[in-house]
Order: sequence, then C-alpha cells, then structure tokens
Amino acid sequence: MNRRRDQIPKKDIMYTLLEDGSQYIVNESYFYKTEPYYTIVKNENDGIMTTPSSKDVLDAYIVPICLEKAKLAGIPVCDWTISYQFVPLPAIVYGLNYFSTPSDHFLVNENEEAKRVVKHITNHGKYPFCCQKILDSSTIVKCVSIFGRSVGCCEEITKIAERIYQVFKLPLVEIVMVKDGSGSYTLSSLAPVKYSRLSKEEKEMLQDLLDKKVKGFE
Repeated sequence: MNRRRDQIPKKDIMYTLLEDGSQYIVNESYFYKTEPYYTIVKNENDGIMTTPSSKDVLDAYIVPICLEKAKLAGIPVCDWTISYQFVPLPAIVYGLNYFSTPSDHFLVNENEEAKRVVKHITNHGKYPFCCQKILDSSTIVKCVSIFGRSVGCCEEITKIAERIYQVFKLPLVEIVMVKDGSGSYTLSSLAPVKYSRLSKEEKEMLQDLLDKKVKGFE
C-alpha cells in the first residue's frame, strides 16, 4: 500500500526493516518496558536475528555502561563517577534510578543548583547518580544518528556517529557530546529522540530508508 511520505515517520509508530537476514527495529525510544524493547526480546526468544539487541539497548541507555563500552571501542568519552551527593562543578548529571532516562541530563554550575538537581534525581538520596566533570569552557553538543549517519555535522562528529552505530547498533539515537575549548568532542550519553524533533533533512533521510525497506506499515 502506498503511503504519503509526510506520514512517516509517524509519532509513536514502531517500524521493522528487513535487511541481510535481520530485523531492524526503528523507533523513537528503546527504553526498558516499551513496545520496541519487548518486541526485541520476543524476537530473540523466537530465534529471530534482531538489531538492536536487548543487550545493545540496555548498554546504551545506562550512562556508565554506555561510556565504558564506548571507551573500550576507542570512542572518546567523558570522565565520570557515581555518587550520592558530591558534585564537582561544573558538571553534567544523570539519574540512575529505575525510571531515569539519559534524555534527562542536567548541566550544573553552582552548589545550590547542584543540591536541587541531586535531590530531584536521587529521590532525596535513595538512588545514586552519574556525574561528569567538565571544563568551564565546555559546551554540550547534540547530534542525531540515523543508522550511523548524521546530517550537517562536522567530520569528527560524523566519525563518532559511525563508530557509535557499529558498537551499539541503534538505528535512531541522539548522541550527547561535550565539546572542549580545543574543539575536541567526548561522548556524554546516548538518548532517545522524538521523530518530531528531527530536522527536515533528518526526516527525509529516515523516510528514504523506510520507503525502501519498511515492513508492515501501520
């Protein structure tokens, strides 16, 4: 059935692409206990080769594990530590409780602000958090990766996006990086990305892939 191009990607819809004997699950988020996550697990239980795997998803969305896995693969990453209270400033902070998502990160620059953030993401000290110390001159840069491809990014980010896809196999993901004063980039986290937040060029890139390979339009 033919569909208008502006109907895809469509909010909250999960797409399945078939290529090289594998099913590729394309969705805004692969977070634990979502439909895409359960689809991946079911496919694995049924012996269906699926990308990304359930392990890829869990590794990507738990910030400390993501950074260690990326570091082992030679991807430059931010230094990080796990804490319940102390925050070296300035820093990027991520929650690590059951409901935390790497989409929710906080840039803190002063003590009172850090106290408020830590109180929020730890549920009054019940859970730890991940803290990444950065330089005063550092900035946060975000890039959308579509099957390892990026639109309008510099050469260094493009190479990082390609390498991240090789390691984590997420068809659609937001790459959060820290750019230091020298212009170098380090990985801070990998996060879900909404279709609605894609640029026109990014939507066209994703639509081209879905037009050619998607199975079972909803």
